[in-house]
Amino acid sequence: MAGLDTRIVLIGLPTIAESLRADLETLLWVTQGYQIAITIGLLFLGRFSDMFGRVKIYNLGFAVFTLGSGLCVLSQTGAQLVIFRIIQGVGGAMLIANSFALITDATPPAELGFALGVNQIAFILGAVLGLTVGGVLIVAAGWRYIFAMNLPIGIFGTVWAHLRLREIAQTERRASFDYVGLFLFTTSLTSLLLVISLATMAAIDNTGAAILYLISLVTFALFLYFEPRKSEPLLDMRLFKIRLFSAGNLSQLLYSLGFGALSLVVILYFQLIRGYDPLTAGLLFLPLDLAFMSIGPISGRLSDRYGTRGFVTLGMGVGVIGYVALAFLVTATTPLIQIEVILIIIGVGLGLFASPNISSIMGSVPPQRRGVASAIRATLFNTGNVVSIGLVAYIITTAIPYQIVSGIISGGYTTLTPSESIGFVAGMGRAFIVAAAITLVGMFVSSLRGREIKTRTTAT
Repeated sequence: MAGLDTRIVLIGLPTIAESLRADLETLLWVTQGYQIAITIGLLFLGRFSDMFGRVKIYNLGFAVFTLGSGLCVLSQTGAQLVIFRIIQGVGGAMLIANSFALITDATPPAELGFALGVNQIAFILGAVLGLTVGGVLIVAAGWRYIFAMNLPIGIFGTVWAHLRLREIAQTERRASFDYVGLFLFTTSLTSLLLVISLATMAAIDNTGAAILYLISLVTFALFLYFEPRKSEPLLDMRLFKIRLFSAGNLSQLLYSLGFGALSLVVILYFQLIRGYDPLTAGLLFLPLDLAFMSIGPISGRLSDRYGTRGFVTLGMGVGVIGYVALAFLVTATTPLIQIEVILIIIGVGLGLFASPNISSIMGSVPPQRRGVASAIRATLFNTGNVVSIGLVAYIITTAIPYQIVSGIISGGYTTLTPSESIGFVAGMGRAFIVAAAITLVGMFVSSLRGREIKTRTTAT
C-alpha cells in the first residue's frame, strides 16, 4: 500500500486538478501534506511502539490508512482531499515506524539483510502496481479509483495483522513519555517542512521564511540540550554513539536528498517534454523499480555474509554515475532506450544500497530500541524526500520562472511552451548534478561506518 500510494498520486495529479478544480497550492499539499504527516508522526509513534507494543501500533496503522483511503475516494473539494491525505499519512506513519522493527525482531541476525531485501520487493511491487494498474484506472475510470485500490488491501491487512501478528519484543510499559521532547521535536520538524513546502509553492515571503527557519533552529537546539538530560527521552541520543547507526542514518539522509525528487522529475519529463500520457510515463519509469526489486534481495543476502559497508558504498557510487548520466546525456530528443539504461543503473545502485543500509542500522541497536531506531531512519528518509523536492524546485528556477516550476511540480501544468521546455530540461540537468554531489558525500560517509561482526551477535 505504501509503495502504491507513493507513485500513484504523482501520475494522477493532473486528473485530480481538473476534476476538483484545485489550484496549484492545493495540489502540492495533496502530496506534501501526506509526506509531512508521515514524517512528523514517525518518531513519537516509534517511541510509543517501544513502550506499548509494535504490533498494536502497526495493526492500528492499517485501519487508519484504510479509513483515510476511503475518505479520499469521497472527497468533493481539493481541501477535503488534503485533509484525508493527512489522515492517510498518520496511518502510514504507524506502519512505517514499525515495519522494519517487526522484521528485525522476527529475523535471525545473520539473515536480516535478505529479509529486508524481500520487504523491499513488496514495496516496489506496490510502486509497480501504482504506475501500471493505477495508470489504467486513471485513464479508464477516474482518479478516485487510485485510492479505492487501497480499500480491499487495507481491509485484508487490518484483519490479517490482527489475527496473525504477535508481539515478541519486550515493551517498556512503565516508562514515562517525554512530552517536552515531543513538543520541541515536532515544532522544529514541522517548521522546517512547512517553510520548504511553502517556498516550493512560492507561497511565503522572506520574512515568513526567516521566522519559520528560526523557530525550527531554536526548538531543535533546545531539543538537543534537554534530551540527553532526560532519564527516559523521546530520542535516546546514545544510539548515535553507535558508529554503524549514525553513519547509516546519515548515509540514508544524503541518499534520499539526492534520490527523493527523481521519480517526480523523470515522470514529469516524460509527460511534459516527451508528450506521453500518465500511464505510459509510469511504464517508462518501471525499469528503475524492476532493477531495484531484482538487486535488493541479492545485495541483502551478500551483505549478511560479507558485511554491509562495501555494498552500501558501492550502491551510492553507482547512483552517482546514474545522476551524472541523466544530467549530461538526457535532452528533449534523447533516445528512450538510453534513458531506460540510465534508470536501470540508478535502480541497481538503489538496490545495492537500500537493504544493506537498513540492515546496518537496525542490526546495530539493542532490541528494546528498535521501534525508535526504525522511526529515526524513516524520519530522516522522509525529511530528505521533502527537502529534495524543494531543492529541485529551487534549482530548476535558475532556468525558468518560479511560478512555472511550482505549477509543474504541483501537476497543474500539462503543457509547456518551447522555451519553457528548454528551461525545464536545463534545470533538471542542474538538479541531477547537485544530486550526484550530495550522493558522493554520502558515499564518503558510508565508507567510514566501519565493519560489523557478520553475525551481529553483539547487537542483541
